Amino acid sequence: MGLFERTETPAEESQQQVPHRCNVHSKEKGSSISRVIRWIGCLAVLAVMVLSLDSIESPFFSLASASAAFGRKQHKSVSTKDTCQPPSVNLFASHPPQAKNDLIIKASKDLDDYLTDRVSKPDIDSISVGVVTSKGLIIESGYGVLRANESDEEQFPVDRKSIYRIASVTKMFTVLETLILRERGALNWDDSVEKYVPDFTPPSYGWAAYLDGLQSEEEKPLVTLRQLASHLAGIGCDYPPNDIGEWPISEVPHDFTPSGRVRTQERSYDDIMKALSKFPLVNGPYLYPIYSNIGIDLLGLANLAANRLASANASAEPQTHKELLQRDVLNPLRLESSFYRLPASGDLRAHIAVPKKGAEWADISLGDTDDPAGGQYSSLEDLATFMRTLLAPDAKGGVIPARVVREWLRPLHVWGGGGSTEQVGAPWEVLSLSGLTAFTKGGNLPGYRSEFVLVPEYSFGIIILMTGNASQGPVLQEVGKRVVPVFEKLHEIELRRHYAGTWTNGNDVAEIKLDDGALYVTKLVIRGIDVLKFAEVGRAALWSTGRVGEFRLAPVQPSVSCMPYWISGIDFGFISRGAPVNLLYWKNGVLAYPSAGVNFVRKH
Repeated sequence: MGLFERTETPAEESQQQVPHRCNVHSKEKGSSISRVIRWIGCLAVLAVMVLSLDSIESPFFSLASASAAFGRKQHKSVSTKDTCQPPSVNLFASHPPQAKNDLIIKASKDLDDYLTDRVSKPDIDSISVGVVTSKGLIIESGYGVLRANESDEEQFPVDRKSIYRIASVTKMFTVLETLILRERGALNWDDSVEKYVPDFTPPSYGWAAYLDGLQSEEEKPLVTLRQLASHLAGIGCDYPPNDIGEWPISEVPHDFTPSGRVRTQERSYDDIMKALSKFPLVNGPYLYPIYSNIGIDLLGLANLAANRLASANASAEPQTHKELLQRDVLNPLRLESSFYRLPASGDLRAHIAVPKKGAEWADISLGDTDDPAGGQYSSLEDLATFMRTLLAPDAKGGVIPARVVREWLRPLHVWGGGGSTEQVGAPWEVLSLSGLTAFTKGGNLPGYRSEFVLVPEYSFGIIILMTGNASQGPVLQEVGKRVVPVFEKLHEIELRRHYAGTWTNGNDVAEIKLDDGALYVTKLVIRGIDVLKFAEVGRAALWSTGRVGEFRLAPVQPSVSCMPYWISGIDFGFISRGAPVNLLYWKNGVLAYPSAGVNFVRKH
């Protein structure tokens, strides 16, 4: 993947307190038929709003189908799983586990044992590892020799202040800048690149026409900023491409990597634009991702131009990518150990990690054009500071709001076939980490490896900074094995503490249980009506709305995919007493079921 190779494959205050219990007319108390009729619309129907379940013969299934199928075809489930796993509330965004927790202490010890042994191998010079929550670093470790190219001089320890080249992790900050500018109204995700970089004129012809010297009359491909950010523009890895001379070859050049020769000289803007105008795109935009350093460089150029165009005094605006990032990201977050050029400060220079092999890369500048794709230096401390703002986006000090973080942590391409779970975002490499979805960005320069990992489900992240020749991917997986189960266990403990148990109000009962990390209502009896039994479902899942303590009930059925749930099983359009009939929420330790007019307290 060229110069920066990627080698390895996150309104309670306005709610009025509902009455403690709803009054029921005495005649209704004596008539089970009248009770059933009363709750058809506001109780039992909530548990049967599932599409395409041929096996269900609930008395309310026809009503559910009529509501859900309006304007849509019915979808038969093809899932092989027993149920669609509901998303759980994320309690750790606001209240993460603390470093003094016994399970965290044990995980830290296990991680220390592994890293101590791993860094003793000759392919790692140094490694700085951190586990981050919304409150900051919870586990941190530094190992090895900071300046592996030196032998006798006194060494600084490897710690949170040690500074590494982060290579392609830089791309994450370039895309972040695009989001910042979009929020300011300076650009839009789907603006064409040519709007800001007029010299960008990709050809419409393919390789056969190019090699035959033919010109195409087809419409020129439209390339957008969103495509650049997600590697979906069809632009190759690096331009101009490396000419290796005669092919096939019998010997691999000494400066050859799996993706080409390592560049040690800055590329000029003119050379890049000429190559982009000359060579065909690798594939059509939005077909599938092609990892592209030059695509992110173009995004950096577009950011600069958009910022200037939006200003009344363009000459006073930043003129380089590093200046723009300094203004909009590094300064606001006080990332004092992050930069694009070696600083004059002796203190900062003393903390720069240097590999034994490829030591010259500690000093090589990529230049203004290539900085957006891989020119940044940073430390564990700085990256953890930034990561915390993504894990707790509502906290003060972040550079983008929570809604933008949620938008950002989404895949834009899903690799199909072969059971692959890998996806691509902007610019995320989305993969499975011990069973959890992780949004990662990795980087690779000669002698340097880096990994920035977000696990939104439990609001924690992992940072790995290395010097040496080892791959960071296996290290990440080993860290995940020791950390992920701990966060899963701690989150289950908190879910039980907040929500699980038996909740009562007189004879009214709601039983809530935790199963495989998700919450379920296993019993719901309101004024003598067993809602789940009447609706012919065994249990109802609690689907978090993203607001702490607020859920929607959705019936659980065997062999049902997620399709019926998001189409009609979460919000199917029935309300009672002004509230959705499947809404539950906790407030001040009380479980409220507003459509039924009932509040529950936990039975101890």
